Amino acid sequence: MKKVLKQWASLLLLTVMVVANVLATGRIEKIQAATSVSGVSKVSNMSSDFMRGVDVSAVAALEKSGVSYKYLDGTSGDVFDIFAGAGVNYVRIRIWNNPYDSSSPYKGYGGGNCDLYNAKILGKRATDAGMKVFIDFHYSDFWADPAKQFAPKAWKNYSLSYKKDAVYNFTYQSIKELLDYGVDIGMVQIGNETNSTMCGVGGLYDGVWNFSSGVATLMQQGCYAVDDINSLYGKSILKVLHFTDLLANGKWYAQCMAEQGVDYDVFATSYYPMWHGSASDLQDTLTYIAKTYNKKVLVAETAYPYTYDNFDSQGNNIGDSSAMNFKDYNVSVSGQAQALRDVFSAVAQVNKTKSGYGLGAFYWEPEWIATNSSTWGSCGSGWASSTSGNYEYSNSGLNSLYSSSDGGSTWDNMTLFDKNGQAMKSLYVFNDICGKESTTSSGISAADNLDGTYYIRSCFSSKYLEIANGSSSNGAVLQQNTYTGKTQQKFKLVKGENGYYSIYTGSSDYTKVLDVKGKSTADGTTILQYSDSQKTNQKFELVEISSGVYAIKTCVTSGTSGLDVYGWNTADLAPVKQWNYWGGACQLWYLEKAQ
Repeated sequence: MKKVLKQWASLLLLTVMVVANVLATGRIEKIQAATSVSGVSKVSNMSSDFMRGVDVSAVAALEKSGVSYKYLDGTSGDVFDIFAGAGVNYVRIRIWNNPYDSSSPYKGYGGGNCDLYNAKILGKRATDAGMKVFIDFHYSDFWADPAKQFAPKAWKNYSLSYKKDAVYNFTYQSIKELLDYGVDIGMVQIGNETNSTMCGVGGLYDGVWNFSSGVATLMQQGCYAVDDINSLYGKSILKVLHFTDLLANGKWYAQCMAEQGVDYDVFATSYYPMWHGSASDLQDTLTYIAKTYNKKVLVAETAYPYTYDNFDSQGNNIGDSSAMNFKDYNVSVSGQAQALRDVFSAVAQVNKTKSGYGLGAFYWEPEWIATNSSTWGSCGSGWASSTSGNYEYSNSGLNSLYSSSDGGSTWDNMTLFDKNGQAMKSLYVFNDICGKESTTSSGISAADNLDGTYYIRSCFSSKYLEIANGSSSNGAVLQQNTYTGKTQQKFKLVKGENGYYSIYTGSSDYTKVLDVKGKSTADGTTILQYSDSQKTNQKFELVEISSGVYAIKTCVTSGTSGLDVYGWNTADLAPVKQWNYWGGACQLWYLEKAQ
């Protein structure tokens, strides 16, 4: 009887809520509760700006390799929109000084070829998607971690005094350039996994492990650069130091920083559950550092495998259970989700002791799926290339840590996307820990009306359509360019009679349309911007070739020709023209929703 009364009372309460809503709004609406896509529960003690981040440093190289990303339901979308829809509010981007070989043809070292230019492009895309950006300076030309901290080629023979100036200047100028480009930087990391060594200085090179032989001095120079940027721009960018081996040495690293007098804001660590102990150990150590040294704390890198399968010929960091020291979670999508949830919770619980000091966590390269081996070196989509060993050799006379051949992804079983680039349920932990609803679909399918405003990205070059020079004049030509997010790269699709679309240009404030010059049906005809006349040379058919991939065919040729990256050109400002449609990648396009 008590159970029946309880159910009746619940029904009565729901009825009262619905009636009250009708009286207040004059309409009946659904009452929805947030549901967990990933299956994990909410996390307590998170601040409103708790960082739920991902490292996306390799995105551009992967897209250049032909990778496209999909929502949970299989519909395509821009990877930054997919992340934002899953609850990601921060991205981390690494910067290497010069990740290219010193001899012609100056081949990239791989790993995303993460130079300052790459950070500008990805940082602006993240900013436009509503995320803040965490910049990670390695002060090296390639991977820097506890085993290797080589100085950049240009700094190889610098004394400590010169390196101090170099670290300050590179940090200051890079941040300034990023901010001027429109990147919303919230944190800057001074060195990567700097366990007593950085930029060719310290323990690995002189046997001094307490940071006193120059490492702390270089860290301070990076901090000074951030301070000066904050003064110049009126910002409060946080200064982050990044270590690993938290459980074994984290407290000692924090003590060394205090003894050396480094003026920083955030103590960050790498923490991988399969290698670094339990989440409760993580929580206890971070709480101690926050309380003892009055430093905010952060997990700068974490990840967990969802399978032992390998999707390319490159061996993975986690190939089987023997590579895992701890087995607190199943190797599955659900196990991956729970591992990530527990990392977030461990950092958040620091706030019970030191309110506002547990900042958040970042999942490392959740998008780094396997690519075709032909792209590993040419596009930088593998972990290293055939020239990366030249860099190591020039510093040490050895080539044991990098490579003399193009390598693939060592991470493809640790991603939050499956091997086809489709989001898995574990991606949605970022919203689920807050109890927020997620966006699991682009809302675009072959049967849908595509009316809306888009960025249009080439499947071939990964560059974006734009009107040259952002002109609003008749005759301004259509070309491709690296993403900028500017209005000249936005296009509004409006469906008309017989299913054909008018494509209005953002550069004209959507008053003019794309036009096949002179109503010509010939191959190589220029596509330009012109006043809207609703004639056939201003109408286009969008044909979905595969999920989220479209051919843009011209009505003036009755659909036999379409937009084409002319001459298979990968360069910025290359023209986009009309050409007989044959289905090559240079004639295929992604539609990415724009505001």
